[in-house]
Amino acid sequence: MAFYRKRGEKWEYRISYVDRQTGKQKEKTKGGFRTKKEAQLAAVEEESKINHFGFGENGSETVAKYFEDWLEVYKRPNVKPITYSVQERNVRLNIIPRWGNYRLKDLTRTEYQKWINELRDHYSEGTVRRIHSIFSTAINDAVHEFKILRENPIQKIKIPKEINKDAKVQYFNRDQLALFLENCKPVKNAKYQASMQYLALFTLLARTGLRIGEALPLTWSDIDLEAKTLTVNKTLVYPLNSEPYLSTPKSKTSGRTIKLDDATVAVMRKHRTNRKEVVLRYENYKSPEDNLVFFQQDGRWLRTNVVREYFKEVCKRANLPVLSPHALRHTHAVHLLEAGANIKYVSERLGHASVKVTADTYLHVTKKIEDDALALYERYIEK
Repeated sequence: MAFYRKRGEKWEYRISYVDRQTGKQKEKTKGGFRTKKEAQLAAVEEESKINHFGFGENGSETVAKYFEDWLEVYKRPNVKPITYSVQERNVRLNIIPRWGNYRLKDLTRTEYQKWINELRDHYSEGTVRRIHSIFSTAINDAVHEFKILRENPIQKIKIPKEINKDAKVQYFNRDQLALFLENCKPVKNAKYQASMQYLALFTLLARTGLRIGEALPLTWSDIDLEAKTLTVNKTLVYPLNSEPYLSTPKSKTSGRTIKLDDATVAVMRKHRTNRKEVVLRYENYKSPEDNLVFFQQDGRWLRTNVVREYFKEVCKRANLPVLSPHALRHTHAVHLLEAGANIKYVSERLGHASVKVTADTYLHVTKKIEDDALALYERYIEK
């Protein structure tokens, strides 16, 4: 409840409320308003914050309690389920064990930076950046949204870089890719030997750069074989210990329509016919209700873990490095760049957020392109 009084020429309000953290009665007072109406409006806004946010004042709340409320009340209703799942898991497994008993106001930049440095001994640069982003976003909300801290003590934190960033980009060269695809056909005595599904799936990934989550939910309405185009407008999410579901593309630039080359179109035409033949040939094989391009024998989406295992089997069968399906996305990007494709085109085809992401990811290739271009210039200018 708010009370008002005039002190000299100015008005002030006094709000009485119960602190949800301690259960104790508290007051908040603020003056300097020219009119009573201004004081009333300010008091209403402040009461709304107290009732809505429910956080302890002045950063006295523990990190564990703050993150619990921040996740459940302010993040879960406003982000994608997969995003919330990633945030909740990182908070539970990494942030709370280390910082849970600290009060928000006890966080210091030096101690936090030491923790970030320690995390890099156990996690990749990308994972540490993700953990730090979650933590920093929450603290920024404590400052700017909830007004329970005056400043963010973990700003301008340095994330130790990868020693060899190029090493994590794994891909097949042209000969390796050809050998891999040759070995995608079912082996003798395979359960569904007539199926060419994995050859079609891995060919599509290798010649379009699609993410596995973008390829698995494709329906035939997303592919126009006459126009030779493919549209990405959804992604399949497989949460840990939960049912898969469709979500929107990873980012604004992930939704895109890309051109298909003639070889890929030919493979997809054969695959469309082959899918019908497989359903007719095997009694327990069902057609999907939603016209899926790729599906398992019960008509549902292919499972990402099954695709990964089959991919590994093919790698071993072909005596190639055992990579993951995502390596086909890198493979497509590297081959495009080596062929002389414009990096902006490659970035848009992959659905990257920016050209910088593409350049940073494929630094070893773009560096070679830069060197080759400079060599061409030198030969030209010296003629």
